[in-house]
Amino acid sequence: MSTAEKACYSTPEESGLRVETLPFDRIPQQTRLFLDYLRDPVALCEFYPTAVRFHHELPARAPEVLAAYQTDRDLLCDALGDMNAAWGAGDATLKNIQLLRDADCVAVVSGQQSGLFSGPLYTIYKALSAVKLAGCLTQRNSKAVPVFWMATEDHDFPEVAKAEFIGRDCRLQHVEVPAELHREGQPVGRVVIDNSIDLVLDQLLELLPSSEFTSDLETLLREAYRPGRGYGEAFARMMTSLLGQYGLVLLDPLDKRLKTLAAPLYARAALRAPEIAAAIEARSRRLVEAGYHAQVTASENSFPLFLHDENGARHAMTRTEDGKYSTKTDDKAYTVEELSNLALSQPERFSPNVTLRAVVQDYLLPTIAYYGGAAEIAYFAQTAKSIVCWPGQSRQSSRAPA
Repeated sequence: MSTAEKACYSTPEESGLRVETLPFDRIPQQTRLFLDYLRDPVALCEFYPTAVRFHHELPARAPEVLAAYQTDRDLLCDALGDMNAAWGAGDATLKNIQLLRDADCVAVVSGQQSGLFSGPLYTIYKALSAVKLAGCLTQRNSKAVPVFWMATEDHDFPEVAKAEFIGRDCRLQHVEVPAELHREGQPVGRVVIDNSIDLVLDQLLELLPSSEFTSDLETLLREAYRPGRGYGEAFARMMTSLLGQYGLVLLDPLDKRLKTLAAPLYARAALRAPEIAAAIEARSRRLVEAGYHAQVTASENSFPLFLHDENGARHAMTRTEDGKYSTKTDDKAYTVEELSNLALSQPERFSPNVTLRAVVQDYLLPTIAYYGGAAEIAYFAQTAKSIVCWPGQSRQSSRAPA
């Protein structure tokens, strides 16, 4: 997508605001793949076969997306309605969930880890970008709703345990919750906040500049981040308070009903694990040959799903010499057939690894576009080859930089 094209409506310039942009190529440590994608995504069609240049091209893709979509919309929207209502969603969000039940409605998706106090600022920007694009498509007579995928299945707690900000002394400051809240391998969405959050909030408010918004900010934070509340729920409540008025729909992939909906995809992924691994390994080599990089280390022995133990901790699986799969912590080895059957009967015991996550997202949602960061853009180039493994299910979405 182009950052120079005219927006459909309500641009900052029309409001009399001065807008300046900083090109990504002036920001250190950007990869060649990401910068080339920004310049012309269509030129990289080998790695991004469904990319488009402009958002006004997306409605023409909707029939293809809708024809490939197979998930039961009513079951999906029942789950989304319940979880968003529990987080305090208002009429705008609930109406969008109702709209998503329509067979001709698509989703504009973005997502991020469930960071402390909403995490990095670009979390908000990504969510608002999805809202904006859904609005643009709606104005072009395409039914579209914005959905934010909360990466609650991620287990990298240090990445989300800290909040950084500019303090009252105009220096970079931070606060963080205790590392002890997190168990090894536990999804961050399952972390339970304890009484230490009150001290963290006190520290944050002491370090932030005082303004006419301080009181409202404190109320927002203390309402969302309460002792005894899950990390994912706290994040969801804060995002709902900030952006719910725009109809943003939040999605927690840890929800048991969503796991059940994803079970057929999990089962197929298990059966075709060697094929998926080989496809990703081949694509990784091709990226390097083309002068780019492989974001994820590919291995022919990898398995596209994590297996969760009885305590909820996730474990990577690798192929053994006899062609079965096992974790480092479990002596038991499984055939792909056994893992496929387990995924169907107990889908809550599985979560996708990074090479499969976007496929699960687009299996659950009729995704027409996704706003991602530089690392996500690289993941998509590496994993697009595995789409051949999903008969009748195709990720027909454009990937736009956030």
